[in-house]
Amino acid sequence: MKMTWRGIYRTSNTSSLWIERGSPKIMGQNFYKRNNRDTLFVLKEYLDVQKLLRYPRYEGFAMEDFDMIIEQADKIAATVLAPTFQDSDRIGCVFDGLNVYVPDCFHQCWQVFKQGGWFALTQSPRYGGQGLPFVVAEAATECFMSANFAFACYSGMGPGNGALLERFGSEQLKDMFLPKLYDGTWCACMCLTEPDVGSDAHLVSTRAVPDGSLYKIRGKKLFITSGEHDLTENIIHFVIARRQGDPPGSKGVSLFVVPKIWVNPDGSLGQPNDVVCLGIEHKMGLNGSATCAMSYGDNDNCRAYLVGEPGQGLAYMFDMVITARLAVGLEAVAFGTNIYANALEYAKQRVQGTRFGVKDGPRVRIVEHPDVRRMLMNLKALTEGMRALVYKAYFYQDVANASPDEEAQLEAQKRLRILTPMIKAYCSDRIFEMGREGIQILGGYGFTKEYPIEQYTRDSKILSIWDGANYIQSVDLVGRNFLFGSGDGFRDWMNEIKDFCLLNRQREDFSADISLLHEALEMVSQISVKYVRYIEEQRYDLVPLTSVRFLDCCAELTISHLLIEQAFRAQDRLREHGNSHPDTLFYRGKIETAHYYVRNFLPLVFGRVRMMMLEDLSAVSIAEESL
Repeated sequence: MKMTWRGIYRTSNTSSLWIERGSPKIMGQNFYKRNNRDTLFVLKEYLDVQKLLRYPRYEGFAMEDFDMIIEQADKIAATVLAPTFQDSDRIGCVFDGLNVYVPDCFHQCWQVFKQGGWFALTQSPRYGGQGLPFVVAEAATECFMSANFAFACYSGMGPGNGALLERFGSEQLKDMFLPKLYDGTWCACMCLTEPDVGSDAHLVSTRAVPDGSLYKIRGKKLFITSGEHDLTENIIHFVIARRQGDPPGSKGVSLFVVPKIWVNPDGSLGQPNDVVCLGIEHKMGLNGSATCAMSYGDNDNCRAYLVGEPGQGLAYMFDMVITARLAVGLEAVAFGTNIYANALEYAKQRVQGTRFGVKDGPRVRIVEHPDVRRMLMNLKALTEGMRALVYKAYFYQDVANASPDEEAQLEAQKRLRILTPMIKAYCSDRIFEMGREGIQILGGYGFTKEYPIEQYTRDSKILSIWDGANYIQSVDLVGRNFLFGSGDGFRDWMNEIKDFCLLNRQREDFSADISLLHEALEMVSQISVKYVRYIEEQRYDLVPLTSVRFLDCCAELTISHLLIEQAFRAQDRLREHGNSHPDTLFYRGKIETAHYYVRNFLPLVFGRVRMMMLEDLSAVSIAEESL
């Protein structure tokens, strides 16, 4: 084997030993039913991740390593995390006035991750990370999120915040914090939101007062995921604050490392650092994940290290926000996979009613009813479409970070800027709708806690809210990418789809789909021209009134393009293998799924564009008292 994967090849044995010992604390029903065939298709047959092995950064890996990683992640998700899914929701977190206690079963999950080296999958091996390509690592992470997203909220925090420090921190801070963040000895959290400050991050009131080479922090933060818990001996808080005397606005905001327990320069632990949890939120979902209100410096003894340069806090944080917004899309894919799998299993077993139009016919399984098929295809097409979109973005992230070709890096970065707001907003909005659809398939049982889809629905609602509300994503897409930027990336994205349509308009079995795609592209192009005119004419309200719809149109264009590309790949495989291949039905399913999405979701673009063309201002012209 070309590489030494620290602990990963022990993980299966480690997990087996742990499960053989047994644990009375992990007894929940297992609803993890994912099939990784589509994941492997996207990675190996569509994106061809083997191309990444040509990059010096990844040349120590082999395709066999990638296969093993996803296989082992799937096993751990199924045998270690999934049995905790319902229990962690029902037990939840407990706050005793000072400390937060997570569900007991999470402690054992944490140890399995720690022993196997599953925390820092993409981070630098220099500090204990595994150095994997993003697209492969996130495919493994999707398994963990599918099994228990509440646990994944903890396990991703250390490496996620650590990556920020790895990029912008001093060598001293990296050496002090990264090894223990990456191996799970410590955890971390990002602390931005305040009682009166959410999306207006530049207005933070938390203060940082110079104290020699350090700073003293004073302020309060709200809605802090993993802000306090008992999984690790220390929690490293990455706090956005304003230095005393710095100017108002974003240029006066800096980033600080604030350990719960002070970390000395030699890496040893000191005294508690005046970091206090005031309480935890009682939420609609994700009850196993602690969402905390935090207070810093009540006793004027909360010390902090400055990260990077003063006044760059929001710029640094935005680097992490991009990663977080891509992760929201991955989270939606993980939820969608489970909703679809559980709804499909139920539909294949539940017997109810007769076929439409067959009077006095035999009772049939509900999977045979056309409307149930429609709902199942909605779930399948959206799940596979979102996965195509998210994995494509992670592939671009690998190119942007690791390609030796600078031009390829720049092109990948432009694509990421376009796709990121689509991924965050479109996927998170659709997943809540998918939960509704999954519950509907199960009928009355879907409305009970005996079945998992109600929990997936509750847990997934946060995705459209955190890491930037979805309206903000739409304004980012419209404003940053073509209204107030160069527009090059947006034009390149549109031209790519246009060229694809022109090249493939006579393609076998897909000429009607390509025609729809091209027509939808032209309509979206018309709206983009109108947006420019609205700004020139100072008709500003028409942009935010319609930007969410515009983003949805762009996402449906992109997903249609990607799914048709995947269908072409599936057609090629069928021609190569013939009808006797064991994957024949899978490949046919990819083709039908592309048809379904293009013919059932892409036409929504036409209705939205028609609405936008009406330029209706009723929502802003109505008096507030009339609302």
